[in-house]
Amino acid sequence: MTPTPLAVSTSGSAPGDPAPILLGTRASALATTQSGLVAKRLEELTGRPVELVHIRTEGDVKTGSLASLGGTGVFVTALREALLDGRCDVAVHSLKDLPTTPAPDLTFVTPERADPRDALCARDGLTLATLPHGGRVGTGSPRRAAQIRAARPDLEVVDIRGNVGTRLDRALGPNADLDAVVLAYAGLARLDRTEVISEALDVDVVAPAPGQGALAVEVRTADIASESGDAPRVPDLAEAIHRLDHRPTRLGVLAERSVLARLEAGCAAPVGAHATVSGDVLRLRAVVAAVDGSEQMSSEGEALLSPDVAPDVIDDVARALGTSVAEDLLADGAERLAPLSATVPEKA
Repeated sequence: MTPTPLAVSTSGSAPGDPAPILLGTRASALATTQSGLVAKRLEELTGRPVELVHIRTEGDVKTGSLASLGGTGVFVTALREALLDGRCDVAVHSLKDLPTTPAPDLTFVTPERADPRDALCARDGLTLATLPHGGRVGTGSPRRAAQIRAARPDLEVVDIRGNVGTRLDRALGPNADLDAVVLAYAGLARLDRTEVISEALDVDVVAPAPGQGALAVEVRTADIASESGDAPRVPDLAEAIHRLDHRPTRLGVLAERSVLARLEAGCAAPVGAHATVSGDVLRLRAVVAAVDGSEQMSSEGEALLSPDVAPDVIDDVARALGTSVAEDLLADGAERLAPLSATVPEKA
């Protein structure tokens, strides 16, 4: 099905005004809220109006689990097609939705990350520890499901889909059939719905999805690239995109996504990763869990980020850290626990 764009201007324009920047986004409340934040910042940085272009993705029109739909790319492909064929100039994604394989002719940057933790939204303000024995918890994420089962083997984890409001109603609505649901803290914060959170889950209990809490602002590489000293094709957009990128966020998510890439983990694999930058040190912890929560293993490492090194070299340091942590997991037998495609490294 060909996605149908719907343009929604975020600011008025008149004849003679600068040409608007067309920003592609999914049409859900969360997606448009996130994209609206980016649109406002792009208007500030470029002085040009930004119009939101709603793109329907495969993940928006089909039902079933993400794994059955083909994974995280179901929310991304249509937006990327809209970028490449010129229906939009910029696309905004939740970074955790992006496949780890680079997209030809496209480049993305990462604005400053929001809280990466998962949030428990439970009736009566219950926490993961105080949910009743045999309580029912809803999530559409194998990663969340596996780690919740590991922490509370007595709970029944129920697979759910739907937008944020639909999921919250399953636990907090008048016809609730669940005791709790688990959602991303960042999404609830962007929607100004943090009052529904009964507990922010510690990253050592439920490790976040790689890239969770971060946005990816994607553009055509040719629009922002400088070749042989020439100015970029769209200089004001190129400068704005450069200023949107947040170095600590970029390095953290590079490390986290490198774990996924090395493990060759699909969306059905319960893999979590969390990286932080403190001063000149990048720290990373990653977790692989059995789908049923019966076992999980973790690995961690750190890397020094020299302030005098070129940005592309620092990026390579972050990627190398993620690869190293993933290889430690593989060497410890992570492929026993989860559906991974990676080749186990030979031990010296």
